Amino acid sequence: MSAEIEDIKRVLTICFRMGGKQTADDLERILSFDMGWMDTETAHDAIKALIFAGWIKDEDGFLSPNCEIKGIRAPLGWQPRPSRLTDPLVNENHNPEQPPEPIKAQPVILPETEISESDPRARIEKRLTKFISKQAGIDSEEIIRRAERKMKALRYCTMWLALCLISREQDLEMNSIIDSFAA
Repeated sequence: MSAEIEDIKRVLTICFRMGGKQTADDLERILSFDMGWMDTETAHDAIKALIFAGWIKDEDGFLSPNCEIKGIRAPLGWQPRPSRLTDPLVNENHNPEQPPEPIKAQPVILPETEISESDPRARIEKRLTKFISKQAGIDSEEIIRRAERKMKALRYCTMWLALCLISREQDLEMNSIIDSFAA
């Protein structure tokens, strides 16, 4: 196996290590934020290129590897050359009947019950909003509006993190905020 193909398979192994399908946004986050291999724009280009070259299958916006990734290991500290992902070799096992459709950025909105189960901090957002509102002297609706604006601007920001950023902007004592999580 050539080094280029091995690098691509290592990246796919890391991106799909949980075994499930991922969205394009999930893969961008893994490549750029989780692994720190590239910026989000390069990650977006790499994902499009890997789909086009046949390394990733796109089924209704959900992506999965189009090659065998079992048994592939990445040595500690290994990282790919971004050029091997943005301009990959064509997957020999891929027979394109039609060119893939472009990736559409689709925000993944989880039901509120799923969010609260996956992140315990999400359960106390209302209480934190009221706490910040009372301490800063700003209406709760304005706090929520600002938090939603931060979430939209930062893309991968959760509501509780946006609320913490707002409290910091208002020069609120962060220890009080941290203590409110424990209460």
